[in-house]
Amino acid sequence: MNGRPRMAYIFDTGPLFKFLATDCVPQLISAIGGSTVVVPEAVDFEIHDTPDRRPQFRHARDVWKKFPPRFRDVIPDSPSEELRRCCNRVFGIDLETLYRHKKDLGENMMLLHGLSRAHAGEKVVLICDDQGGIAKAEEQIRVLRHRQHLGTGPAEGSLSYAKTTSLLHWAIEVGSFKSQEHFIKKYNMMAELDEALPKKVKDTGLTKRPPWPPVDH
Repeated sequence: MNGRPRMAYIFDTGPLFKFLATDCVPQLISAIGGSTVVVPEAVDFEIHDTPDRRPQFRHARDVWKKFPPRFRDVIPDSPSEELRRCCNRVFGIDLETLYRHKKDLGENMMLLHGLSRAHAGEKVVLICDDQGGIAKAEEQIRVLRHRQHLGTGPAEGSLSYAKTTSLLHWAIEVGSFKSQEHFIKKYNMMAELDEALPKKVKDTGLTKRPPWPPVDH
C-alpha cells in the first residue's frame, strides 16, 4: 500500500478510538502501510466496554465491529511463559495479579505483547498516547537496546512507539486525506474526544509542508 516497512503495530485503546470514532479507518490502514491492526484482548474489551461510560466512543464501537477482518488481529492475553517473564521483569508482579488491575490493563498488555514479540525477533511499534504508557515504553526500549548492545538481547527484534500524531503524519505523507481541509476537520473531531491531542492543529506541525506536498506553481 505504501513504502512503510512491515512491522507489528500493536495498539492501545486511545489512538484506535480516535480513528474509529471519526470514520478514519482508511487513513489508519494507510498510515501503517496496509499492515494489520493488532490489539490485545484487553484493548478489544475496552473498545466494547468504555462507550457504556463515555458516549463519545459509541460510534467507535460500532465501527470496530465492522472493521475489515483481514486488517484486524485480536491477540489472546492468556498467559504464556514469555508473557509471564515480561510481566515479572517490567511490573514486578505475576500476570494473574496484573489481570486484576483493570485500570490501564489494555495499555499494559500492549507493552507486554510488544516486548514478547520483540524478544522473538519481530520489529514492533507500540501505538499509545497516554503519557504513562509512553514512559513505560521508553524505559523498555532503552532496556532492550542495552541488552542488545551487551549481546544478551534478541539480535533481530526491535521496539519503538508512535502516537496518534505520528499516524496522522504518515497518513498525510501517503495522501490518505482528500485535502488539508478534510484533514483539519477530522483532526478537530479527534481532539474533542479526549485530552491526548493538542486542541489547536497548528500546534502539531501537521499543517506544514512537509508532511503535506509542496504547492504546485
